[in-house]
Amino acid sequence: MSAQEAMKTTGNNSTGKSHSDQAGDQALAWVARLRSDIVGEADMSAFADWLTQSNSHQAAWEQALDIWETAGVVSHMPVDDLLSATDTQQQKRWAPSLNRLLGKWFGGLWRLLATVSASVAILAVVFVTLQDNSQIYYSELGDYQQITLQDGSLIELNTDSAISVSLSDSRREIELIKGEAFFTVASDKQWPFVVTLGGASVQALGTAFNIYRQSEKRAMVTVTEGVVRVAELNGSAVAAADTKMLLANQAVAFDETTGFTEVPDSNVPQVIAWREGQIMFDRASVKEAVVILNRYLEHKIMLADNTASSHRISGIFSSREKAETLRAVAHAFDLELSRQSDNWLLSTPNP
Repeated sequence: MSAQEAMKTTGNNSTGKSHSDQAGDQALAWVARLRSDIVGEADMSAFADWLTQSNSHQAAWEQALDIWETAGVVSHMPVDDLLSATDTQQQKRWAPSLNRLLGKWFGGLWRLLATVSASVAILAVVFVTLQDNSQIYYSELGDYQQITLQDGSLIELNTDSAISVSLSDSRREIELIKGEAFFTVASDKQWPFVVTLGGASVQALGTAFNIYRQSEKRAMVTVTEGVVRVAELNGSAVAAADTKMLLANQAVAFDETTGFTEVPDSNVPQVIAWREGQIMFDRASVKEAVVILNRYLEHKIMLADNTASSHRISGIFSSREKAETLRAVAHAFDLELSRQSDNWLLSTPNP
């Protein structure tokens, strides 16, 4: 039986393991498989099939990711210490599998931290990493930037955006401080790739996704390839912390006050058009168009009093040829464009 067939098998209980144990073993095997250097589209498709077979698979996958994330931070700790730091009965049942995975991933177990408290060791590693390796990257208003990390991952920044990158021996952590970024993540079995933004985190597995931080408390995550996990860090004002698993062409909106809102009809080409220097409108009203355009403009567009247009526009416009785009959008709405002090003004033409 192949590795993929073994990971898909859920009904056979001849080994005496419960279904939850089987799902846990399969989830850990998937973590190892997806972090290998030879993972391909067939693997991602098979994983998506397995993940959506049952809720128990999704629960096991989330717990496997938690174990992997902990293992990444304390990669040099003995497994006994690791299990004591993450002391649950189910993780102890997974100890043999975790031993094998750690042996494969890290090539041996160091006992350097054996005499140190596990919690203190974790805090020390994170503190040193953030102090020594954090770097800030940003794009100006109307600008576009590319950043290539040392692991080969590519980060693209849309207009007026900023990120903080912290790389350690065990983790790739990026904070989206403001704006919008597209992440093309290089698969690396030793380095979890995590993006934080306000009250949520996004964890990737060899994948590509877009995050638009619309405000300090609100953001939208759109996946174009692979799988990501979006997790609330502290819960919202109305519910306990939640987690969402997103596959390719899926999106979710996050708000620190109201929590997650699924975006079932996300237009992925429209979301990521900015990477090609484009703005894609899909039946946008004049007010919606102005909000989008103003993201790229130093001199903002204002609507004159009582200005309205019954038109809705669709089409692709340039985010870099700003003057031409402004004239084209004004014409599409049958409005007049003029310069007023430091702003642009859209108004109804005189009869």
